Amino acid sequence: MKVEIIGYSRLTDKEKLGQPNNGSGKEYASYLKVSHMGEVLELASDAMEPEDCTFGRDLSWIVNLVDKCYEIGRADSHSLPTK
Repeated sequence: MKVEIIGYSRLTDKEKLGQPNNGSGKEYASYLKVSHMGEVLELASDAMEPEDCTFGRDLSWIVNLVDKCYEIGRADSHSLPTK
C-alpha cells in the first residue's frame, strides 16, 4: 500500500483532468493518493471551498478506503509464503 500527499504537478495527465478547480485553483491543491500494486484506490483533493470543509460534508469515502485497504492487506497476507 502506498499513501502519498502530492502536488498537482505529480498527477498523471488523466488524473489532472478530473480534479475540481475550487479555492485558489487545482494547481495549488494537495492530493492524497492511495495506490496498491500500481492501481490507484483513491485520489482526493483538499481543493474545497471553505464553506464545504465541514463535518456535515460527505467524507464517507475515507471509511470505504480504509475497509478496501484492510481487505487488500488480508488478501495479500494469504499469498505470503509459509515457513
